[in-house]
Amino acid sequence: MNTETNGVIGIKGAVSALEAQIMESLRSSRSVPESQTARDALDGLDDETAAWKMVIAEAQSQIAAIKSRQNELLPIYRLPGEVLSLILFMALPLKGYHEARTKLLLVCRAWFSIIDENPSTFWTTLSAEDPLTQRARLLRKAGQMPITIVTGSRYAGYDASEDFVKYIKSNDIPFHELIVREWSDKVMEAVFANCLAAPAPQLRSLHVEVRRWWVLGGEDPNSQHRRMFSGVAPSLKNVRLHGVSIPWNSAILQNLLSLTLESPSYRAAGSPSLEQMLGILRSCPALQSLILRDMDFERSNQVQFPPVSLDRLTTINLSMSSFQSILSLLRHIQFPKTATVALAKEPPASQDDDDEILNATLYLLQQHLSIKSFHLAIDESVVRLSTTRLKFSIRDRRWGEHSSYYKELSGLGSPTRAAITSLRMDFPASDDSSAPLDAVNEIIAKLTDLSVDPPHLPKSEKPSSWILEEVVQTPTDIGQPTWVCPNLRSLEITVPDPNSLDLTAIVKLVRTRSSDIESSGKQVTKSPITTIRLALKSGCLSSGQKDLLNELRSEVSDVQCVSLPETDEGQSGDDAESDLLPPSSPVSDYSNGYTTNCWGLD
Repeated sequence: MNTETNGVIGIKGAVSALEAQIMESLRSSRSVPESQTARDALDGLDDETAAWKMVIAEAQSQIAAIKSRQNELLPIYRLPGEVLSLILFMALPLKGYHEARTKLLLVCRAWFSIIDENPSTFWTTLSAEDPLTQRARLLRKAGQMPITIVTGSRYAGYDASEDFVKYIKSNDIPFHELIVREWSDKVMEAVFANCLAAPAPQLRSLHVEVRRWWVLGGEDPNSQHRRMFSGVAPSLKNVRLHGVSIPWNSAILQNLLSLTLESPSYRAAGSPSLEQMLGILRSCPALQSLILRDMDFERSNQVQFPPVSLDRLTTINLSMSSFQSILSLLRHIQFPKTATVALAKEPPASQDDDDEILNATLYLLQQHLSIKSFHLAIDESVVRLSTTRLKFSIRDRRWGEHSSYYKELSGLGSPTRAAITSLRMDFPASDDSSAPLDAVNEIIAKLTDLSVDPPHLPKSEKPSSWILEEVVQTPTDIGQPTWVCPNLRSLEITVPDPNSLDLTAIVKLVRTRSSDIESSGKQVTKSPITTIRLALKSGCLSSGQKDLLNELRSEVSDVQCVSLPETDEGQSGDDAESDLLPPSSPVSDYSNGYTTNCWGLD
């Protein structure tokens, strides 16, 4: 037991002893003799009560000091004040900011001091839901420091939001960050008149989100008679516009470090053209993050624009409804090979994309990012390709029988298929349960890692691994026959219920692929599996299964059995804890590179 633990126990003991002493003194206090008059008795009791009040006050003071010391022994109090201040700040939500800050103030003296004495961190966020008295208190503590303004119907009612932005203007409050999440066009116009129209020399970050669409300048977003901040926001570095269209040559879209455009209005000319988008990027040479979602550029295959060099770009996140829009933009920008790229092709409004455009996009990315291997994950309607710096989600892909799998996987193009080394299959199979792996075996030759979920395919009593025991027959003049997926070395099986885990079949599979077997008079090339990973979603292995697991470990050099944490369906289990193997068999760290969340970059 360490010194701090002993200290805490000692403090608790001292508190208990002091409380017991007071109670014993109260119980042993002498009673009033019958011979005394009532008045003398009352005077005596008053004196005794006063004396005990002093004792109790002193005891409470000592108890408070002891508890304060007890708090100081907690690990969180060993953190430097700057670190604890940052943690507390990150715990404050935008919605209910004032209420959450008040709760933190009441935790203890130390937290109160940190929050109260750091106005630049905790007293510079002013929200539409804050009552007037709290606004005044915040402004007094903030002094002349720039404020973060949070407004919108999401945080307060329509009337409160409109009154709040008028309050901001009437009090001439300087702000360096403006967050607007609005549902009403009427209130949005009030926001523009009171917060978005006048010059904002200190503004560094702008986030405007509307529920539907809002076009600055009415039906003509290129109208110059209304400009955000009158075109004067020299310190602005971060812009996020959701459902908002502005003149795309606006001065506020220049010299940015971060730009996010989501769902711009499709009315009139609400969405920027490719030429306008390139113009924005050209005016932001130091841009570090680019996120474009739910938008498309007009098709301009024959039009070429001068390329844009973005040497400091570290994050690219594009979600379009066509490969053409993705390809059109990527062809015109130059960015570092170390950038992280996340792409998503959502179901299009019309079926106007084809495999040629997809292949051109993938080829361009492979050449630019020097991609050597892909990880592939497929389910009923989504294909996900990922590498160290690329995450590509392709939605609305259809699967079915062998011909369908073959066609869809072939559509990825030869260079991409040749670079795929790992595959995660997470979808129900058809009646022909061998169709997926048959197609994979034919067109993904370099597959070394396979993950299967669930372990038993629908409409089949066989485990999903049975197809891996199949021999691929070859003409006699070509060479030795091989197993399905001959280069496979690692197999992962996700198990919803341990009762459905057929370890006997897995042991048989491992032994079969490592043994000397002939087919059509020829020796089958051995394809030993060197890594087995069993991921259990619930429960534990039975004693019989543990025996089989030990038997499997005698056949395979690396066997891992982990319990997946309880997470949302489809979430990765790479952080699983292993409590299913004996202590003498620690599970090594495992990371297969699969991704189930294409948008993990925000």
